[in-house]
Amino acid sequence: MKRNTKQTFIKIAHLCEILLSIVILLVILLGIFDILREVYGAYIIDFANPVNYEQLNNFLAQILLLVIAVELVIMLCLHRPETLLEVLLYAIARKLLLIPKSSSAGELLLGVLAIAAIFFIKKYLIPTNNKNNDNNEQKNSIKSIIASYLKDDDDNVSMF
Repeated sequence: MKRNTKQTFIKIAHLCEILLSIVILLVILLGIFDILREVYGAYIIDFANPVNYEQLNNFLAQILLLVIAVELVIMLCLHRPETLLEVLLYAIARKLLLIPKSSSAGELLLGVLAIAAIFFIKKYLIPTNNKNNDNNEQKNSIKSIIASYLKDDDDNVSMF
């Protein structure tokens, strides 16, 4: 009985992760439309005025935030250490690209060191899997993931 309760909670947690991933994907789609609308307004409608640094910086910030959100969805679906490192890498890269003009070189150096540390972790501390295993994980669609969690098979629940 205790095992069935644990399995049920694990299934519910996975379904909540998938639901949150779907919500994040919807927000990403809305964000893409918002960026396209702003780019259309700045570059096509108001083409006589050049785009200033702040506008371009805002476009970059929004686009990189959407990239981080996509990586977050991938992280929620795959449950691999590499995906967490990818999210961190994009977040730090976004921070580095959007550093204000008034910031010091120390902040830039810390960001570069953080990215170097992530690459070090990926190369030396994360075990490498064979390519066939990675390709099989990437081929799983959300539909197959949902179907596997809805089954009452004990093998699918023992992921943790």
